[in-house]
Amino acid sequence: MVDLVPNDNALRREAPQRNAGFGALQLIKSIVRRKHLVLELARREMTHMHAGQVAGAIWLAVHPLLMFAVYAFLFTIVFKVRIGEQGPKDYLVYLFSGLAPWLMTQDVMGRASGVMIANLSIVKKVMFPPEVLVAKTVLSSVAVQAILFSAVVMYTVFARSQIPASFLLLLPLVVLHLALLWGVSLLLAAMTPFFRDIPELVRVFVTVNVYLMPVVYLPDMVPSSLRFILLCNPFSYLIWCYQDALYFGAMNHPIAWVVLPILSAGSLLGGSYVFVRLKHYFANVL
Repeated sequence: MVDLVPNDNALRREAPQRNAGFGALQLIKSIVRRKHLVLELARREMTHMHAGQVAGAIWLAVHPLLMFAVYAFLFTIVFKVRIGEQGPKDYLVYLFSGLAPWLMTQDVMGRASGVMIANLSIVKKVMFPPEVLVAKTVLSSVAVQAILFSAVVMYTVFARSQIPASFLLLLPLVVLHLALLWGVSLLLAAMTPFFRDIPELVRVFVTVNVYLMPVVYLPDMVPSSLRFILLCNPFSYLIWCYQDALYFGAMNHPIAWVVLPILSAGSLLGGSYVFVRLKHYFANVL
């Protein structure tokens, strides 16, 4: 097994420090102090993922792009879904603008839910900060999925034959998305040592949830009696915001732009609160 922790002895010799700050602030300070360790662990995770394979890191780009190709073929060729005036082009922009952020969310949730168990020997080291494992997991996942997101942006520019002004919304939107992912990751990572079924529940959830959000269909296609499912799904608001920025080119869902910051802040604060209070018990229950 490859040891992902450089300078392990230094970690063991580190003098105990009193925790500073509270919740999210405390974790941010910890990550900033160890940013080089986080970057190194994230780099190793991405390179070791396909170590020894002929194509190597190329698979990092092939997997998400292949997933997009499958969805594009299924819904434009097989089901022949059409929206807008440009036929398949319009639908693909709509599909990709919702699918890309969800695949990123799905990947982060899947990895974060099992990160403590996967790094059991590291977590049991008394002086090792477990939030570093969550940070490197989120960073490596986002770095990989950024390839897919970049492809979506380029395809949108190609399909629209211009760079929409709504692309300016992407910067604050990505920040909100990352805050949401960080909070959810902390919560899942903190709860899994105590409830070992969480990774399996997450796998089921992320597989099903893509069809419970307006990703592959328009909300108008859903019977009115069932549209409350979209409204009750917190991730629908994330998807609507991305669709506004990439597909609609305007804030067509103003409620989503109000709800998403609240969800991101709640996720960040709640996940941090739970993680800070449970992380000291990880070594005892794993």
